[in-house]
Amino acid sequence: FFLQAEDGIRDAQESRGLGDVYKRQDEEGAMGIVLKGIAAALGEALTVKRVDIRIKGNKIEKISESPLPVAPADELVSGEGKLAIPGFVNLHTHLPMVLFRGAADDLPLEEWLRDRIWPLEARLTDEAVYWGSLLGLAEMIRSGTTAFSDMYFHLDAIERAVAESGMRAVLSYGIIAAELDAHGKEELARAEETVKRLKDGEERMKAAVAPHSIYTCGREVWKRAVELALEQEVPIHTHLSETRTEVADCYVRHRMSPVELLQEWGGFSAPTIAAHCVHVTPSDVDILARHRVTVAHCPRSNAKLGNGIAPISRLRSAGVNVGIGTDGAASNNSLDMASELRFAALSAKAASGDPTIIPAREAVRMATVVGARALGLDGTIAEGNRADIAIVDLEQVETIPTSDPLSSLVYSAGRGAVTDVVVDGRFLMRDRSLTTIDEDRVKYEVKEIAKSYKN
Repeated sequence: FFLQAEDGIRDAQESRGLGDVYKRQDEEGAMGIVLKGIAAALGEALTVKRVDIRIKGNKIEKISESPLPVAPADELVSGEGKLAIPGFVNLHTHLPMVLFRGAADDLPLEEWLRDRIWPLEARLTDEAVYWGSLLGLAEMIRSGTTAFSDMYFHLDAIERAVAESGMRAVLSYGIIAAELDAHGKEELARAEETVKRLKDGEERMKAAVAPHSIYTCGREVWKRAVELALEQEVPIHTHLSETRTEVADCYVRHRMSPVELLQEWGGFSAPTIAAHCVHVTPSDVDILARHRVTVAHCPRSNAKLGNGIAPISRLRSAGVNVGIGTDGAASNNSLDMASELRFAALSAKAASGDPTIIPAREAVRMATVVGARALGLDGTIAEGNRADIAIVDLEQVETIPTSDPLSSLVYSAGRGAVTDVVVDGRFLMRDRSLTTIDEDRVKYEVKEIAKSYKN
């Protein structure tokens, strides 16, 4: 299905003049891409060296500190003044919520969700979700994101947009069901259908099972969701300990924290991505570490909703994997991972009073390598790995002089510094121009759709 869809998408792109890069790369004797003389953050440690990098097909074929030859058909990228990094991995978001950007600002989470967002979501259509997803994908590509983990509904429309964009994604249907009644079974059936469809489809798109939270899904629903994840060998993606109200209500109803409750329900039996984890006790942290849960830290959304700052230094010290997510654009209000990792580093320092907490290199690792690992990917620039790379221009007025490229990336560079994005060996953005998404058309369609959602 997805391969056929992608063929149709490419035909449409070429009719609009957008398929040139794909066409050249798909011709017999396909060209390579050579990054020439570029500073690159290599391997697990993100060691920065000046190298040549050859990309052939969808993989990194060669990395050399000596000059590599360039064939006539190769696409040559000058690395002068630039930094190549593993693409950012947005570990938790709700892609189509860009449609509600600014529609429910300055509200506490419970009011924001129940009184504003859920009523708006009830009016969504597949067409709206498709165009909103393309807008969110364009925004993420422009900020250097190559992969993301999403939880939402109208999955057919999201999958269509992701296939067109060329991005890498782990998608999940957000299950909301208090009981394993007819509605609960229907929600789980939709989740199962999504998982099985994605397992048989486009390689760049994988699946997760996503019971929304402990306050929207009951014990039996959680039990069946975990069974499904184990049966299909996919991760769980959920929200956990996001607000003080969530935690207080859990203690009243169950006499334990949300983390303790989820452990009792067997919620961590499958590999788990837990978004937020703002209000966690030392005991909670031990549980998360013991079960090898990956926390998706969403600092700007948490700050904007007044939920606090997650204790990421304590989590990381205990051995919990901590990646970075933006959450949805209705609560952030952007999907800009470059800004998110900066805020993650700065807020951790402010909360702890320790300027050595989360140094620049670790912030970049959280936003790349750690997030990729949670999605089953090797998110490093290394020979033989998939070519998912973002290129950043560090010769901007805000980044000169560059004493440490990773520090400049975290503390100085903005989204506009990202010049090129490669996913699976293909340019999704070249010289700041998107190659797979008709940006002007998308913006027009979303503005038209947004008119119908104004209160």
